Amino acid sequence: MSQFDDLAIPMTYQDAVAQLYARIPEVIKPGLERIQALTNAMGNPETNAPIVHVVGTNGKTSTTLMAAALLQAFNLTVGSYTSPHLQVVNERIRVNGEPISDNDLLRITQLLTPFLAVADGSGHGTVSYFEALTGLAFAYFADVPVNVAVLEAGMGGKWDATNVGHNDVVIITPIAMDHPELGDTLVAKAKEKAAVIDPESTVICAPQHPDVMAIIRERCDAVSATLKVYGEDFELAGRELAVGGQMIDIRGVGGETTEIFLPLLGHHQAINATLAYAAVEALFDFEAELNAELVREGFVHAKSPGRLERIYRDGEPLVLLDGAHNPAGMETLAQTLKQDFSFERTVLLIGMVADKDIETSAAIIADLADVIVVTTPPSSRAGDPARLCDVLKARGKDVHCLNDVEAAFDAATNLTRSDHSDAIVVTGSLYLVGAIRDLLAEPPA
Repeated sequence: MSQFDDLAIPMTYQDAVAQLYARIPEVIKPGLERIQALTNAMGNPETNAPIVHVVGTNGKTSTTLMAAALLQAFNLTVGSYTSPHLQVVNERIRVNGEPISDNDLLRITQLLTPFLAVADGSGHGTVSYFEALTGLAFAYFADVPVNVAVLEAGMGGKWDATNVGHNDVVIITPIAMDHPELGDTLVAKAKEKAAVIDPESTVICAPQHPDVMAIIRERCDAVSATLKVYGEDFELAGRELAVGGQMIDIRGVGGETTEIFLPLLGHHQAINATLAYAAVEALFDFEAELNAELVREGFVHAKSPGRLERIYRDGEPLVLLDGAHNPAGMETLAQTLKQDFSFERTVLLIGMVADKDIETSAAIIADLADVIVVTTPPSSRAGDPARLCDVLKARGKDVHCLNDVEAAFDAATNLTRSDHSDAIVVTGSLYLVGAIRDLLAEPPA
């Protein structure tokens, strides 16, 4: 990109972030034309490295970050792209686990600006916020350069901006009901997500509903993709709770690795780790059994902020942050709270955005809480907290409704003891999780 340095537009980091945010659309327009116009103008940086593309409904971010951590252990320079961010936009774009610096985000945005203008004028409408960020990620990864890019789809598949390149390996996490704009049936959503499977690619697939699995198999057959399915070709072979995480054994496609410490909690995270393991095998063409010590080294550094993240502070209650925001996510959170935790008193701090299935999600999680504090996530899409309060009160729960996030967190804190026998479980929205991380002065992860 250095040949374009003379095109850089003077601005500050704050200007760069504001320029990106100004592209948030009122209505999301499907299509790859705008991102293709942008990457074409830049010289197609998306072709510079193999791509591992992660699609599905839940678990995408964790799986993306675990796959990236594992690949890094194999002495590769790895770019990862996730969404949304919790606190700062830099979190979305990482190289070897480190978020893009303020200076690099500013520099790449400056370089990107003239190309954005070209793409905006291509006749397909204005490049959106997510499309611009995706272009920025590809430009940064080419600038480093990385050996491989692990990309999390934003919310879709076929028309998602992350699908602009050729996907060498596709990871499909469980597909469930969410995002009605992608279709109102599981089959419709599966078709949208399976469309990212490119010719001659390798697909690593989580357990799925039979109708979803049929769509994925059909797509793989149509484009001559290799399909490896959890429970058939690879699996989680063992799992035990451990201090600070869990010990897992993985039977991969080409071999087994045992006694892996995973510093993340929940059976679902063990499954996500297994998907990441198989994806790394696929990237290496299943040619050799993965080096066990490198696998252990990679997973021990795995992080997934805001996904069953525990925050301990002296003299304060345990805070458990989990961005579950749909029924499938709430089912997973509820299951993990039952299986992996034992609190004397659980205070649930919850806030959701308006376009989610609030009633079903609340019903799943409500009975695990002794008392519930409802608040408003810091988002323009936030749902009316009174609606959520009414749903929870109808289930006979002790509910406190406070619009202000800081006041709601203070209330939750006052309802718990500080010896870690009690816990505050924060959930319902990643926007809320990010706001609580800010309140706790947790650095952006």
